[in-house]
Amino acid sequence: MRKKAKILLVSYLAVGILALSLYTWVGQRGLSWYRRGEGYSAGLSFEETVRSVQALSLALEKSAYVTDSSMGARVCAEAYARASAAQAAMSVLPFSTQELEQLSGFLNLAGDYTASLCGRQEPLSQAQKQDLAQLSELASAFSEQLMELRQELNDGALRMDSREQRLRNVGLEEDAEALSAELLALEAEFQPLEAMDYDGRFGAAERRDVRGYLTEEEMRSLAAELMGVAPDELNQVYTYEGLDGRRCYRVEDSYLCLSRAGAESLSQTRLVGQAQISAEDARNLAEGWLDRWGFGDLALYEEKQTGGLMHYVYARQLDGVLCPDNCVRLSIALDDGSLYRLDATGLYEPEEGLSWDLDEESAAGALPEGLTVDQCVQRVRRSPGGRQIACYEFDCTAPDGRRVRITVDAATGLQREIEFPEESIPSPAAA
Repeated sequence: MRKKAKILLVSYLAVGILALSLYTWVGQRGLSWYRRGEGYSAGLSFEETVRSVQALSLALEKSAYVTDSSMGARVCAEAYARASAAQAAMSVLPFSTQELEQLSGFLNLAGDYTASLCGRQEPLSQAQKQDLAQLSELASAFSEQLMELRQELNDGALRMDSREQRLRNVGLEEDAEALSAELLALEAEFQPLEAMDYDGRFGAAERRDVRGYLTEEEMRSLAAELMGVAPDELNQVYTYEGLDGRRCYRVEDSYLCLSRAGAESLSQTRLVGQAQISAEDARNLAEGWLDRWGFGDLALYEEKQTGGLMHYVYARQLDGVLCPDNCVRLSIALDDGSLYRLDATGLYEPEEGLSWDLDEESAAGALPEGLTVDQCVQRVRRSPGGRQIACYEFDCTAPDGRRVRITVDAATGLQREIEFPEESIPSPAAA
């Protein structure tokens, strides 16, 4: 019996060792495939970054030879596309790129500036060509440095980073410097341009409605008041860098963000159940929440329903004219009437003195043939750079029955926005 037991034990051990060996072999093979695939993906991302920055440099160089508006718009559109592609490729490299602030900022600036020039009706001015030339010089230098890094990577002098976390005693030690370290060194030496004066997102100081300056204690007290809890029940989740001093607090499944100016946004993560309240009651609740948050001087611009949520846009008014971009967006849950989402980051202080140079009939000349104008109202829109623009907003019906909203600049008579608000219900206040 003992001999038989020993034979069985040895057999079981042999089978176990064999099974473990096969399992290890399969796991190691799968890990190798994963590492190889990750390496190919990372290499492709970096290669796309290099090519996009190189193409951006060439597109910007073309601006020096542009003489007409159509070619200028074409060149700027190409540069914008290349800058966006480079930024997207950089964002998926296998290491955190949040420290590459100057490099990412340059790509954002180049893309934003060229995008602001795409819709111009006149040729590029000499000042704009000089700005594009400065961007071209930086892009060219950036491209050359990236190509040098690519060559070092191909020669083995550099190694691609990996998101894999290995144990210290597993795998071979890498002697080559990581690509991320070289990019950080390049970031430290990169000299960004000074602020550029143009009507774009990164070219003008953002006009904000500063309602005061709250201390840390006042921000926490306000957050507790809005959430209906005691201050010690708040869980601070995030602390954002910057002069605004933003803080994010959490209570159960709700998140509230504040800045030194006051409350800015709220969101819930729970699933909304079956609707229990009417749309009219939801609107009353929405206006009650606006009063509670200190936004009671706004007018309803738009509302719509998706599933168990009612969505509202409340806008400020300037001399009786609604400013759709100067607004608060909020959503009410129809199951319990709670505030499901609110975004007040679009609010700013409106400026007086706007005038409508064209009349409604002249502005209608920008509409295509075949549209039936249902209504036309004056609106104050905001450019990407924060400039207020007097406009006419035409709600139209196309021959196929589709609703189209076209916004026309009251100064130039050119179209500024085309929307399809099929799911929106204009408020009586918006008329």
